[in-house]
Amino acid sequence: MMEIIFGDIMKNQTISTLPFLLLLLVVQIQVSIQHQLAQEPTYFDVGNFAFRASNTNQLIVGLKDRNPHYKAYVERMAQKYSGDIVDTVSIGKHEALVVELQSLSIKDFIEEISNIASYIEPNWEWRALFIPNDPSWILQWGPRMIEADWAWNITLGNSEILVAVVDTGIDWDHPDLAANYVPLGYDWVNDDPDPMDDNGHGTHCAGIIAAVINNSVGIAGLAQVRVMAEKGLDYEGTGYSHWLANCIVHAVNQGAKIISMSWGSYFYSNLIHEAIKYAYENGVLLIAAAGNDAVSAKSYPAGYDEVIAVPATNQNDVPADFTNYGDWVELSAPGVNIYSTIWNNKYQYASGTSMAAPHVAGAAALTWSYFSNKSRDWIRMRLRYSADDLGVPGFDKYYGYGRVNARKAVEQPLPTHDILVYSWKTPPYVEPRNSATIQATILNYGLLNESNVEVRLLANGEIVDSVIIPSLPSGESTALNLNWNPIETGRYNITLLITPVNGETNLKNNGVSKEIYVGKPRKAVVLDSEGCYVSWTTRNWDVLNEKWHLYGTTMIYIDYTSLCKQDITYADIAATNADVLIISSAWSGARGWEFTDSEIEAIKQYVEEGHGIIITEASFYYPEVPNNRKLASLVGLDESVIWDYTKTYSLQLLNPQHPVLRNIPSYYYFPEVTTGISTDGVWDSNELAGGEYIALGPGGKSAIVVYKRGRVYISPWLEGLDPLQQTTHLQLWYNAITWSPHELSVSLEAPLYVQPNTPVLINATASNIGVVNETNVVLRLLINGTAVDSVSIPQLQAGNSYKLSYLWTPEEGVYNVTAQVDPVSGETFLANNTRTIIVKVTTNRDVAITQIISPNTCYTERIIKITVVAANFGEIVESFNVTLYYDSTIIGVQTVKDLEPGMECTLTFYWNTANVQPCHSYTILAEAEAIPNDRNLENNILVYGLVKVKLLGDVNGNGEIEIYDVVSVAGIYGCRKGDPKWNPEADLAAPWDVIDIYDVVVVASRYGRKC
Repeated sequence: MMEIIFGDIMKNQTISTLPFLLLLLVVQIQVSIQHQLAQEPTYFDVGNFAFRASNTNQLIVGLKDRNPHYKAYVERMAQKYSGDIVDTVSIGKHEALVVELQSLSIKDFIEEISNIASYIEPNWEWRALFIPNDPSWILQWGPRMIEADWAWNITLGNSEILVAVVDTGIDWDHPDLAANYVPLGYDWVNDDPDPMDDNGHGTHCAGIIAAVINNSVGIAGLAQVRVMAEKGLDYEGTGYSHWLANCIVHAVNQGAKIISMSWGSYFYSNLIHEAIKYAYENGVLLIAAAGNDAVSAKSYPAGYDEVIAVPATNQNDVPADFTNYGDWVELSAPGVNIYSTIWNNKYQYASGTSMAAPHVAGAAALTWSYFSNKSRDWIRMRLRYSADDLGVPGFDKYYGYGRVNARKAVEQPLPTHDILVYSWKTPPYVEPRNSATIQATILNYGLLNESNVEVRLLANGEIVDSVIIPSLPSGESTALNLNWNPIETGRYNITLLITPVNGETNLKNNGVSKEIYVGKPRKAVVLDSEGCYVSWTTRNWDVLNEKWHLYGTTMIYIDYTSLCKQDITYADIAATNADVLIISSAWSGARGWEFTDSEIEAIKQYVEEGHGIIITEASFYYPEVPNNRKLASLVGLDESVIWDYTKTYSLQLLNPQHPVLRNIPSYYYFPEVTTGISTDGVWDSNELAGGEYIALGPGGKSAIVVYKRGRVYISPWLEGLDPLQQTTHLQLWYNAITWSPHELSVSLEAPLYVQPNTPVLINATASNIGVVNETNVVLRLLINGTAVDSVSIPQLQAGNSYKLSYLWTPEEGVYNVTAQVDPVSGETFLANNTRTIIVKVTTNRDVAITQIISPNTCYTERIIKITVVAANFGEIVESFNVTLYYDSTIIGVQTVKDLEPGMECTLTFYWNTANVQPCHSYTILAEAEAIPNDRNLENNILVYGLVKVKLLGDVNGNGEIEIYDVVSVAGIYGCRKGDPKWNPEADLAAPWDVIDIYDVVVVASRYGRKC
């Protein structure tokens, strides 16, 4: 049976008058050889079908010949598997049977009949290739790139699908939109029921989605669905939060299944998010443009988790040069030079992610039209899984899950069984012995309903909780919670895993994993300021929360929601348990970022109690927030200074050793940002009121000021830098947050080596080097892990110390001696809370001379270099003297200091032979001074042997200077060290390593001398 489907063609016309081209195309034929029989019957992958009706599929069985027994046998086998022969095709001598079967029975059925079949194949669906007659179709590269024209062979859209365009309105009487427009929207800008477009932007987006197809006018929209307008942007393309929130809510209430939003801001809006969540809870698919600034900052509403964020691609299928990007984008789509409708019945090219989002909305409308009984979550996953994977394989920051493909979304075969993790949410950290709840949504992406689906939660590979989902219908999702109660501090790999259901083959989406830290972090809370709302900043907080371990060992967590409100009280602040408060660029009074006197008093009270504070950039900007100057004294700045802002691009460190500047380059350069500054235009002593500059920018245009401990002012807007492109500012922020007002240190005094049974005094000292007085400080002294003494210090004031002394008489052995002061609440830098010294108690002592390096002959009147190697063969550090002799005369004495066990030391001696009788041989020996309890005195002395001292000039060494010596020198005149004729005995005078006139003079002037 061949089915020709023309879609929504004008049925009353004849084929010859159809205004489009019909091409017969075989789709998705993938035939594979399954058996090699005598007549080579072939059949296919049983999971790949074109014809589907509910859970059944149709096969074509070509019989080997027209034997009636063959047909009867096939009929019996079909009935055996609850199927039936639904049609017969006779072609001359050949006969083929159309058999309809349950999907799960196909494989067994094929095995039963393969011996009587010449071929077995699916009942392929053949379709007409649809090309619209819209005259500007040739200009629409976007729909062709996402293969919408192929998708139209399956569906042009379904009027049951309602798409809301939240924008500048729609020119609803445009000839290319009127037939698909429905008057269900509202004009929230002008407060009337007519959302007519007065800008063109909304009409352009609507045309991409739903311009009327095949009407011989203009362009072809992606989906022939209903489209409505919610006008929340004015004639200039701008709008307020309450307009746009009303648009979203009203569209939901009017029955919209898809909402397309081609607008955005880097400011997080609680109101807009509430509207988005309302739509999401009502099953609406939300799609928004990612933004056009080529940055990784989240643009809202695209940045909300409930929304599909869409970056733009160009005609070459690469990211547009203007598109935003990041780990928050989901699906990319064409967005460059897009031709579409605009107001006043016109058409125009436009570029932007504003054009990309409607491409995804249109593809979603087509997909939902075809899979009309599926849920929003299923459609969202369908768009992900059917996208063309471009760029880095898998998810990436430019394409998300890929560039949307409308054809694959409606045409790609569906899995019979496929359960996946649609989403999950974990806490940022868990404190030990507290319960953590992991929220997950599980989706049945397969064709069949599933039951008793098991979902497990694993921590470091061990199951900590599990849930059974009794029933999960096809296309539906369910939310569930799993719990975890960790005890030990540390980083854990947390995995959410779905046990595969019977017949499931794609297991890659059955599990998700991430690391979660168990412990108490150093918590920073952002007060009401730009750092609460602007994604340029909040993306940096997110990166630090996730990747803090790249910058240090103390976990930090930045909360930028709890105190983002007006009228903050001391109780509000205290309730957050913040270790550090952050005021991030509170420059705007109009946005409510000027703190009141009562708020300032609450902030000061909390900080003076010993908590940290970090203030940045233009938070004291006088024209907008003059009252904020009253906070300046908290960070060591003068409250009377009038503040402004300018630009800067670098900082030079003045105190590189300061904890806030750890791992920061001495000259720190960054992209130009705004910076706070006084109206006199320079950071100098006039701005300080107790604070200290630890870094200054060029020309004094920027600064970092520290005051006491834990209080920092950072004038450049470093939290606005892109964390995907820059990381040094993240290290600086980490340092500032972890620079705690609380810090204890401990020191330890103990000898490295001790004689057995000898009393020694060990001193452990705890010091409060923070700025807060501490109570109940515990100081311990441990030997080999066992506490031998301890004390609880009732009060240790800032700047003071306490010494614990212990008299110890050890026996022979090696001991780990440790001083330890317990961390106090709020302390983050713990590296100096413990000090350890390894003490060796032993009688095993042995020093030795192991080598002497000396020439065997030398001249008188010269200085001879002799090298001696001394060694420590014992178990404790030794200091001792080494003496070098010729015969019994001392050449020199040197001291070896603190020679570690098992180590050697090389000593260089110089022997002046001016007063040494020539023509004799002398014994060279070295002696290491005996130490107490030296177990082997024999190796303390090493004899090198005899060294012959010759007359200076006696080159041949026969005891007199004669003509042969003169010839030996003159004969190699000009020769240098390394030459083949070189004779070191002829090198008698400086300059060395060359035979010159000075060497000739030496031998000639001594001619005739004898021993």
